[in-house]
Amino acid sequence: MAKTEPVTLEFAESAPYQVNCTVEVATSAANLFEVLKDNRGGEKWLGWIVTKVVPTSDPEHGVGATRKVVWLYGLGGLTETFIGWEEPTLWSFTANTVRPGVFSKFMERVTVEPVSATSCRVHYRAGIDFSSWARPFSGFITGYLGKAIRPALEDMGAIAVANTAAAGHITS
Repeated sequence: MAKTEPVTLEFAESAPYQVNCTVEVATSAANLFEVLKDNRGGEKWLGWIVTKVVPTSDPEHGVGATRKVVWLYGLGGLTETFIGWEEPTLWSFTANTVRPGVFSKFMERVTVEPVSATSCRVHYRAGIDFSSWARPFSGFITGYLGKAIRPALEDMGAIAVANTAAAGHITS
């Protein structure tokens, strides 16, 4: 894996390339965050490209926790360190390594905005800088990420709604 330069939360605002998406979900922010923080369940909502999410630290949650995300059964992936964690409203990581080495800097930030006791708004932002050789492909890559993240966020919301219904309660 190629090393990436770790970044802070502020990079979400200053990154030369950004991917943004907002969805509204019919569950509380707390219920949604339970799905978001389930590392091992990540492949259920992250879509077909993510085939495994493995926590690599103990504890596996909170600022400083680490994990490995595998794409396409090992053809690609990231190692990550969480740089933002405020339940149930902030979840963010910076990439430490990536394969293939298309990114020189990469981070994701998810903020969850409570709308009511039974709904929330999920704001996603990826902050990206590309390796010099990959910059000609930046439009394609950010376009793909932009199209792929909406169904992933919607799936995360659907899992949270189903979990809430199965448990028969709402966490606020």
